[in-house]
Amino acid sequence: MMPTSELKHAVALRGRGPVLAPAPQVRWQLTPEGWFEATFDVPLPPGAAWNVNPSYSRTRYRDNWGLWEHDVVELFLQARPYPDVTSGPYLELQLSPLGQPFALVVEEPVRRYAAPETLAFLHENVPGEASWRVRVAVQVPGYAPGAPLFGNLTACLGPAEARTYWGLQLNAGPEPDFHRPTDFRQLI
Repeated sequence: MMPTSELKHAVALRGRGPVLAPAPQVRWQLTPEGWFEATFDVPLPPGAAWNVNPSYSRTRYRDNWGLWEHDVVELFLQARPYPDVTSGPYLELQLSPLGQPFALVVEEPVRRYAAPETLAFLHENVPGEASWRVRVAVQVPGYAPGAPLFGNLTACLGPAEARTYWGLQLNAGPEPDFHRPTDFRQLI
């Protein structure tokens, strides 16, 4: 059975006032072949439009720097030898309502990161007028079957003046920060 969760809203971290849309939902699993699969269901607030930029590539994840300034769902995935080992690289994978991808392997948040040379992932994107569903499957770099897999599943939505942040795990600071492996949750 796939774990399912409603993403928590980080509006309190931004002081933006009430949110009118229901929370995004996410389900995830690890397949027997070692692919991490997640399905996000993201509602659109009444009267709103998707915050997208069609000029980003729909295929080249290495070319889409800045995609996070628009509507995205994100997977942060870290293979760990033991649950309490938070150091080490993690994968960040983003997808927009237009199916545009972006990926980084982060060695040290804000300091050392690079787009992966190759990344095996598949996605199916179904945007709608009132909701957006995205299914993604990715082979997590460095993951050994049976090892703990930690991470966060998030959504960053809306224009800059009304941005909302959602996640399985939220940091306890004044700004949303999903690049904190110490806050990652065990997913598998």
